[in-house]
Amino acid sequence: MRSIALLRTTNRVAPEDVLIVRAEGDLVACDFYVDGIELGEEVAGGYRLGRILNIDHHAPTPRMRRRISSTNLALEMIEVGGVPLGEDAVVVVNHIDCDSVLSSGILSGRLPPDPRFGEAAIAADHTGEENEIADLLQGIDAEITRRTGSPRRTLRDYEYSIENLQLLWTAGQERLDDLAKGALKARLQKRREAEAIVSRGGFQKAGPLHFAVVDEPIDGEFFPALLPDAAVIMLANRLSEDPPRWRVKLRLGEAAPPGLALSDLGIPDFDPNYGGRWNAGSNQRLDPDTGLRGTDLSPDDYARRLAERLSEHFQRTNDR
Repeated sequence: MRSIALLRTTNRVAPEDVLIVRAEGDLVACDFYVDGIELGEEVAGGYRLGRILNIDHHAPTPRMRRRISSTNLALEMIEVGGVPLGEDAVVVVNHIDCDSVLSSGILSGRLPPDPRFGEAAIAADHTGEENEIADLLQGIDAEITRRTGSPRRTLRDYEYSIENLQLLWTAGQERLDDLAKGALKARLQKRREAEAIVSRGGFQKAGPLHFAVVDEPIDGEFFPALLPDAAVIMLANRLSEDPPRWRVKLRLGEAAPPGLALSDLGIPDFDPNYGGRWNAGSNQRLDPDTGLRGTDLSPDDYARRLAERLSEHFQRTNDR
């Protein structure tokens, strides 16, 4: 098995942040974007720049604007023979959600290159469909955050996720560690809560935008499978630390046309705190100038502006 190195989770990872892991040899960065990596060589599964091979679906390129995960990219790399790597190559991660654990687990040799792992990563990152593997790994990550109060992870946390995934894979849920059992149960409870919001008519529609106001934050990843007619899904809740302001989460839905990215909609024009990847984002980050999170726009006003941007984008696309 290849060694695993864990970086701190940051908003930006530069090549030098990865290169510092070791002075020589190959470094396989899994499921986080290495700034500027697309300026290197396009290879099966991602991009290579010097000693860094980045197997990641977050690169800001048309190639990654599709329903793909880092795990699928890892499977693709292995299937076609990919980039030759030395046995002493180090696999680098900076978080331990489903896609990160699966892609790095495969490329480090801890997990087999099974297509079912690719299906799990798509469920976690794109469709929100119920999937035992995805729900276990996403649940463990959330439970560690709840218990520690911090997004920081350790290599022991990583190995714990791998160990319980292997138990699930070989022996079923009954053999999971107690913490992992509780994490999976909590994850499934959140899934049921998402289903209840939809079933009771909690979402309003503004064209292809579906939006809801919720009392407590809930993961947007659950909703694409529950709202198949939505191009964009918006969730808003009041910030507990600043009640006049609103936390907003956005996610592309199943009805989004091919090639659409949230970044095409110019959301920071009316929400400077917004940020994220091409198919999901939020305004949870702290504005360094104002010291504020979220937005003072009401959910209705936010949805109206977002729906207008969507309509304008669709019109431009149709006019081409």
